[in-house]
Amino acid sequence: MNFTFNHGKAEANLEYGNISISPNKDLGFRPYELFISSLVGCSSYVLGSILTKRRVCFDQINIHVSSERNSEKANRIEQITIMTEVITESQISDVLSKKLADLVIKNCGMIQSVIECIDIRFQIVTKES
Repeated sequence: MNFTFNHGKAEANLEYGNISISPNKDLGFRPYELFISSLVGCSSYVLGSILTKRRVCFDQINIHVSSERNSEKANRIEQITIMTEVITESQISDVLSKKLADLVIKNCGMIQSVIECIDIRFQIVTKES
């Protein structure tokens, strides 16, 4: 990947299209937003794949992310909670939800890349469609 930094933003022309990155929300996506988005994109894909392999039919997965940052250490991200709501025809037990969450953490490359320096929690709840 190649980027150019100019006028307060980094830009790149990637496979899917152009991207602008800046801490100024008026100039592009904030680095924090992209970081969280990469974790969500990877983990939700892994969860969807695991559910499909286990023949758990689902309509959609809704994701809410919360985080804690340390303003005394360059606003470092110290904890992230990824809460997923799986819209499905039947409930998934709490035991299975925990097993699935552990599998997602174990198999998501983006989470594995940062798990040793950021406390990441992945939770799954189901809602019947």
